[in-house]
Amino acid sequence: MRIGIDARVMSVRLGGIGRYMLEMVRSMAAREKARDHEFILYPGKDIDVVDLPDNWRCSQRRLSSRGILRSLSYPSLARKDRLDAFYSADYLGPFLPMPCRTVITIHDLIPIVYPRVTRFQHRLVGSFLLPRTMKNAAAVVSVSEATKQDILRHIRIPESKIKVIHEGKNEAFHPRVRKDRGIRAICSRYGIGDDPYFLSLGISDPKKNAKNIVRAFSETVKRPGNRCLLVLAGKTGPRTSALERMVNELRIQDRVLFPGFVQDEHLPLLMNGARGLCFPSLYEGFGLPVLEAMACGCPVITSNVSSLPEIAGNAALLVDPGDVRQLSHAMERLLHDDGLYDDLRSRGIIRAEGFSWEQAAEELLDLLTAAEQ
Repeated sequence: MRIGIDARVMSVRLGGIGRYMLEMVRSMAAREKARDHEFILYPGKDIDVVDLPDNWRCSQRRLSSRGILRSLSYPSLARKDRLDAFYSADYLGPFLPMPCRTVITIHDLIPIVYPRVTRFQHRLVGSFLLPRTMKNAAAVVSVSEATKQDILRHIRIPESKIKVIHEGKNEAFHPRVRKDRGIRAICSRYGIGDDPYFLSLGISDPKKNAKNIVRAFSETVKRPGNRCLLVLAGKTGPRTSALERMVNELRIQDRVLFPGFVQDEHLPLLMNGARGLCFPSLYEGFGLPVLEAMACGCPVITSNVSSLPEIAGNAALLVDPGDVRQLSHAMERLLHDDGLYDDLRSRGIIRAEGFSWEQAAEELLDLLTAAEQ
């Protein structure tokens, strides 16, 4: 079979979907069953996925950065390159009928489930084009059971068409000893001293619930004996400025750090050095940082909503993301209770072993090649 893959998200600074695609492509390329097929990657710009086998190539045809124009081009690409199957994990896949088998990945339904944190154009796409994309697809991959249930609740497609394939963990995320030189060097680079710290990611995204994280931390750090830091990582912008003002108003600016965007290679070290990951999101389709933190042996405080209990299992402290006192109490427990810290660390490492990109790639390949089976 000749299989085309939308690789545009691998051409830009890797976000969540870009990292997903990079891991999936690398893992598929390493599978034995992939050797009998030809794969064509369609980039937006030049991409570097390192050492792909000879049966993988990068097309000279470039995909548009504009979502609707890109989606409109898919049927023509499939016909010109005589594709037998096409795969897209971008938010807007092919919403027009395709001349080949089509498989798409749905990461979440944020524009439909949580529209108030979504731009108007994304709500428009979610309401009108995303349902058509799913109905036209031969198979829909959902990254969690929670997202599958969202799809069934909001979009009328047969349940038999949906396959849950969990994301995996990169091998860079693994436990290290606390005195590791790499951890100390990264902490020094980001201005983190010797005090224990809670790490929070993606703070410019409103659904990450950063304001409640700051409120809860303020309650925690102001109690006697609770000396610790909060590291709020993520790209800067207007929402970050609002958080900085909030931190100043609460008079905890000497306890809160804003390191900006953290490079992928630094994240495992920061997770290893943290007392805990604070990730009380209002909604997630999967929640990869939770899995990555557990793989590092970093205890996790996360929400009891959407996909997060499914991913964390019994290896995290689950809280109501709207309850500041509950979140603060979880921070304080994790700060002082070494037994709880050690227990969550052990449980998290074991839990994370159940998530594998290799397994995910095997299952995706089965869906893509189902037409010839």
